[in-house]
Amino acid sequence: MSDQMEIAGEIVASCRTDLCMDLRFMTRPVLALQTVILEGDGDYHYDSRNLYFPMERVIRDYSENPNRISRVIAHMVMHLVLGHYDRNDNPFRDLAEDMIVEYTLDMLDTPHISIPQADDRIFVFERMVKKAGAPTVDLLADALCNVSEWQINTYPPLFCIDSHKSRDGLGHPEWQEMSAQMMVEIEGFSKNLSGKTDALLRVLRIRNRKKSDYRAFLRKFMTTRERVKIDVNEFDPAYYTYGLQVYGNVPLIDALEQSNSPSIEDFVIAIDTSGSTMRGPVVSFIEDVYDIMEQCEISRRTNLHIIQCDDSVRSDDVVRSRSDMRDLLDNIQIRGGKGTDFRPVFQYVDALKDEGEFDNLRGLIYFTDGMGVYPTRKPDYPVAFLFCDDRFLDREVPMWAMKVYIGTSDLAERRHSLSFPLKSIQVDSIPCP
Repeated sequence: MSDQMEIAGEIVASCRTDLCMDLRFMTRPVLALQTVILEGDGDYHYDSRNLYFPMERVIRDYSENPNRISRVIAHMVMHLVLGHYDRNDNPFRDLAEDMIVEYTLDMLDTPHISIPQADDRIFVFERMVKKAGAPTVDLLADALCNVSEWQINTYPPLFCIDSHKSRDGLGHPEWQEMSAQMMVEIEGFSKNLSGKTDALLRVLRIRNRKKSDYRAFLRKFMTTRERVKIDVNEFDPAYYTYGLQVYGNVPLIDALEQSNSPSIEDFVIAIDTSGSTMRGPVVSFIEDVYDIMEQCEISRRTNLHIIQCDDSVRSDDVVRSRSDMRDLLDNIQIRGGKGTDFRPVFQYVDALKDEGEFDNLRGLIYFTDGMGVYPTRKPDYPVAFLFCDDRFLDREVPMWAMKVYIGTSDLAERRHSLSFPLKSIQVDSIPCP
């Protein structure tokens, strides 16, 4: 090994130690990676197991600013902690990932990772997040597509300090686990950083947000217990009729009486049709409701109300059969477009209950982006708010309500090709019964 290779290795080892001393919650991720010193010059890069440092680049950057190497290590490690494993063909996604990482490090502002132009990076990032809505790669990449050519040429020198060419796309489970552990450590043991970790915590919470199968939740919440009935698929008529012929009223084998199909009875689905709610997700959600109906038993007791509401109740479609649901889809009109107030739906449903419209209301689920006025009084039936929002904002709902978060991509995964026209109109509210 040449003297320069040895010097570069010592620089990287020293800077790793400095980083771990500055940010103890990064110790495990930093030490989980091997450092590889490469001959010659080039770009810093990484994969899920190694950090790669060109010898000449390390010595040159360290001589200019000793913090530069610690910053590079922190930058590449943070990519892995935040789940940036894949090699992107989209340069806007690459830039968005670098912007998120650099912003979190600038906000930490510790002695060994601080580098020049932090104020410029913070200003640019916060302006872009304001346009995007949240510090997620998808939203930021979309926002970057709309900036001027001059801006898109000035951002990479500010934020991009490594190459993503060696990414292997392997999201090893330990990185997910280390990300969750880092979040817990920051929340519980890093209060001495006095607010500097807020930006990092926000992106870690987005990264570690528990993903749930909202369709399974919807199916369980909408359906009631299995109904006892004759299951003709399990019935063998040969032995049954033979027993009747030979022994009179004594069949040899009786039919199985337990159906495996859950049933839909009294239930309410409220859909937020205010101006802030996108039309596509609304229709996709109704399509998913139809899929659930296809899998469940429909009986004479089926009584599904699909209510559209913004700041007042706009429509109430009653579905008692699959054909009713298909007719609704074929002729759907999204009504609303004003502000959001959740209270009119609960007032309307309470009035329906008082009139005897429901024998036993199973529950109410409200599909919304969460921007509205909640009722203060707890209803006497279960309530769940289904928040469809790519900004991953934490919504404060009343204590008596459940909440489920989904993104528009969750709806798009199984969206059917729609053969019906999607109309958006404004109508007067309907009166409470």
